[in-house]
Amino acid sequence: MSNQKSYRESHLNKGCDYHNNFMSLPHRAMIWRLEQKILDRILREFFPEKPLEYLDFACGTGRILEYMVPHVQNAVGVDASQSMLKVARSNIPDATIIEADMTRDDVLANRKFNLITAFRFFPNAEAGLRSEAMQVLAKHLNDNGYLVFNNHKNTGSTRNRLARLFGRRGYKGMSIAEAKALVAENGLEILKTYHLCVFPASEKHMLLPRFFLRHIEGMLNRIPVLCNFGENLVFVCKCTKVK
Repeated sequence: MSNQKSYRESHLNKGCDYHNNFMSLPHRAMIWRLEQKILDRILREFFPEKPLEYLDFACGTGRILEYMVPHVQNAVGVDASQSMLKVARSNIPDATIIEADMTRDDVLANRKFNLITAFRFFPNAEAGLRSEAMQVLAKHLNDNGYLVFNNHKNTGSTRNRLARLFGRRGYKGMSIAEAKALVAENGLEILKTYHLCVFPASEKHMLLPRFFLRHIEGMLNRIPVLCNFGENLVFVCKCTKVK
């Protein structure tokens, strides 16, 4: 029997250091800037004039939540980590921030949202937790709302393919097929996929100067055929039928 902790417990004691990494680590900071551009594109395309009731699931220190607050009418962030929420509360006074594990205690009851985000959660979580989380998010999504979640560990990425080609194990994560199956079993479908990190760089191995890498990634993420090779994928999902 495995003694490995559930992803539920993995971030309970993280806080300031986790948050600061997105600003101080060069590669991660670059990815965050590119993610912001994708969020802007999603808002323009799917929410041109809608007043948004917004939920950020597994909000952590509030990186996504803080960025989205100026664009929404009401914002709610939920996470199970007290230490991470302490950072979120200090940075985002205009959001309702709740400490809870929604897969075990659904504190939102019957509340519905027309935008739900979940970043850096699903590829890290074990299969059972993924299903439990997606089920509760589908429950809280309006019939005409959109769920936006990312897979920052796409197992089909260029980086992972090269690792396997050279006899290395690569990283564990989630495939595109697994993401499609996960949403389908909860009455959702993926409408659009955005991709980042096609070039096989990492924090320890940037391979190119940041200036060039940032511009290369900016071009590559505009080419749809390269979607399968992106290490970081952002999915926009909608209900397949009225609930």
